[in-house]
Amino acid sequence: SGATPTGHFPDSNYLEEDKYSPGFLTLGQKYSIAIGSTVVLPCKINETENSSHYVLAWKRDIAVLTAGNVKVTVNPRMRLMPVQAHADQHGALSTGYNLEIRDVRTTDAGDYICQIGSMEPKEIVHTLEILVPPKIDYISPANKLDIHKGAPIRMECRASGNPTPKIIWSRKNNVMPNGEANRTGNTLEIMHANRHTSGHYKCTADNRVGQPDTREVLINVLYPPEIEVEQPVVHSGVGHEAQLVCIVHGEPTPNVIWYQDTTQIGITEQFSQQNRGNKHSLIIRNVTYSDLGNYTCQASNALGKDRGTLVLSGSPTLCYFDSPTLSSYRDQYNISWTVQSYSPIREYRLFFRLASKNLHLLHHDKALDNHIYGDRGTGHLFNLPTYGGGGAGVGSASTGASAGTHGTGGGEQWENVVIPEMSDYYGAHNHFYNMVPPYTAYQPTVRHRMSFQLKNLKPASNYEARVQARNDHGWNKLSSIFHFSTRSEDMELEPSAQPAVHGAGLLDKSMLSSSAAPGAPIAAHFHKSWTLSIFTVLITARLGPALLTATLSVVA
Repeated sequence: SGATPTGHFPDSNYLEEDKYSPGFLTLGQKYSIAIGSTVVLPCKINETENSSHYVLAWKRDIAVLTAGNVKVTVNPRMRLMPVQAHADQHGALSTGYNLEIRDVRTTDAGDYICQIGSMEPKEIVHTLEILVPPKIDYISPANKLDIHKGAPIRMECRASGNPTPKIIWSRKNNVMPNGEANRTGNTLEIMHANRHTSGHYKCTADNRVGQPDTREVLINVLYPPEIEVEQPVVHSGVGHEAQLVCIVHGEPTPNVIWYQDTTQIGITEQFSQQNRGNKHSLIIRNVTYSDLGNYTCQASNALGKDRGTLVLSGSPTLCYFDSPTLSSYRDQYNISWTVQSYSPIREYRLFFRLASKNLHLLHHDKALDNHIYGDRGTGHLFNLPTYGGGGAGVGSASTGASAGTHGTGGGEQWENVVIPEMSDYYGAHNHFYNMVPPYTAYQPTVRHRMSFQLKNLKPASNYEARVQARNDHGWNKLSSIFHFSTRSEDMELEPSAQPAVHGAGLLDKSMLSSSAAPGAPIAAHFHKSWTLSIFTVLITARLGPALLTATLSVVA
């Protein structure tokens, strides 16, 4: 039968030796059998001189099933199976009758007694347990439940089986609303339904007999539209393509309309719309200057409406620094950054200062804006520079700036360098002012990279920097604060095949001197061998002991 006998047997069931009456060679046991299986209950006795005088009988409670080799019960699923006579190693013979029950049912569960008829009956007892696979008898709601946002939800599942099944709730292709993989218990309650509650919930009943039983319930939460803007500011440029995306949730499915300012946008050759699930996109082909501005995606259903606002901007994206955080020199640092812009960058504005120990507390966790905050703990705003000011006029190139007066009390004022974009007489931009050889010719690109050499820095010091860029559409926001450090001693570098300064003959060497009197702006005029254009670097800063030198070079 494959069943494993278990349980405890009373002392009266142990083997007894009697010179005249037979004794049991089998112990009473417990059999756990799956419904529909076949079980054989054993009953074997030892052969004695008077064994033929005793009757071996099977009983269930007080009902006699068999007597000797005669089957008394009319149950067709029961059969008497004689035990073949067998001699053990001592020559003792054994005999008996086993009881077979086929296709067992729940009604077959109970005690079965094998008894030797004598003046004082001897017997053993077998207990039969019928194992029944789980079956879900009740589930609520039966199939689907439509419920409004905020309402409570109660699901119930009950099952039968032996042993008693364990009820486990899970969610199809998702975790439970509370983040758990599943929940055990007959009932599942959700106090406040929301859009994240929707889905297929599965009740599983399992008692490790046969296969688990499962039923599903669909919970559909009804709620007004909810909009998430994928990217609040989308950067593009004239002649390029732009895609504005709103993620729209709602039940029933909302209707989505796009607006530019207050004007509804229809489907044209230039404007098209795409819907992929909850993702609604407005695609603008061949962007024009008038397409830049504010957009709205509006979603509505029978329960309400919602709006999402987006900006199509032509200004540059946020700048990101990509230079190493540790300089190769004790008093210089080559700082570099990248920015994306669909139109040429006109100028950069670089801010730097000596860092203080607690300076990061003022900025690190705050949203970026276009203001540089003071470092004296007073919330003072350091005004951003204006063009044509700062002591250097149009037509001059200011190549040096003071690093400021290094005060005490924690932190320095932000020093700033305005670096205009320059172009040659063909109208193409060059990067000679980057001061990072080799110089490359301008190629129209969306990604722009800039480098700038900071000089006369303090050795073994920590600095902070921020930068922003301007194109024809305006300034972007200031970058995140970037931290870099100078070394205590210069690294030993291999000699370069190129000179440290290109076109040095074009420069007034007095410009490169750091002995200029404090408070006096340093300026020089650059000339090409044929006069076609003037290149300007405007630096606004407070002059002081530390001098920033921006060495510019051009190809004549």
